[in-house]
Amino acid sequence: MILLIRRAENIGQSKSTGGRRTQLPGDGTDTSPHPPCRGRARLRATMLPAALAALFLLGAFGAARPANAQDTMLPKGPNRELVYGKCRTCHSLQSVEDSAGITRTQWENVLSDMGMYGLDVTDKERDRILEYLATYLGPNPPASAEAGDTADEEQTLAGRDIFAQQCSSCHKTTGTGRPGEFPPLADNPDLFLTAEYPALVLLNGMHGPIRVHGETFNGLMPSFGFLADQQIAKVIEYVRGAWGNDAHRPEGLTDLSAKDIAAVRGKSLAPEDVHAYRRKHGGKQPSE
Repeated sequence: MILLIRRAENIGQSKSTGGRRTQLPGDGTDTSPHPPCRGRARLRATMLPAALAALFLLGAFGAARPANAQDTMLPKGPNRELVYGKCRTCHSLQSVEDSAGITRTQWENVLSDMGMYGLDVTDKERDRILEYLATYLGPNPPASAEAGDTADEEQTLAGRDIFAQQCSSCHKTTGTGRPGEFPPLADNPDLFLTAEYPALVLLNGMHGPIRVHGETFNGLMPSFGFLADQQIAKVIEYVRGAWGNDAHRPEGLTDLSAKDIAAVRGKSLAPEDVHAYRRKHGGKQPSE
């Protein structure tokens, strides 16, 4: 925490000063896969207290690691999946992990500040995120043996609800995505390139330029491998049947089961390999 505070004091420093150079939003050094939050951060970075800014700015503006996006695994516990789904929209979870040990009040202040960066959650979701952070990343977290896994409520959610928690921050509840930032899933034939393609993306992430509906997108999709096999099967079934996507379904293609997801999970590809797989099976590239 002390290291984060000291580094935060340099955020916003002019690049022309003799002080330690930091990665500033928009200075050409930010390789975060989530550009919309960088713009908001650029306007408001100086408004945050240094200690609170440190908790997340370093994660938001630090170099993205294109290696498998499961590089940071948070402690198991109820509502952990909601933290993954909502917080990774703007920053990696390394900054969350590095901040373990702060008090509930400090976590609450962090969430309030993150609202200025575009954190889009309901009051109930915010309370659940705070409960997880304060319990499992607070000053007195439970021992590993005492820490429960994800709540039964999360394990039994329908595909639509899993999508709302994990995917809608980037791809929107309408599946339309964000122009120039996150590709649309609505009316998207890529979902049927092969039977297992969506599972490969969710389990391993994907990194590389793609073309969807005539628009180019180039970023890092993180892995959602922390979800259970049944949850991944449910969300794929939902997305493939929503927003007109069912019209692209090849004859005879059936929904993936949890057993199918488990088999795909065993292949363990790098995000760049998933991008190559997409191209191999007919996914459009920027030049096409």
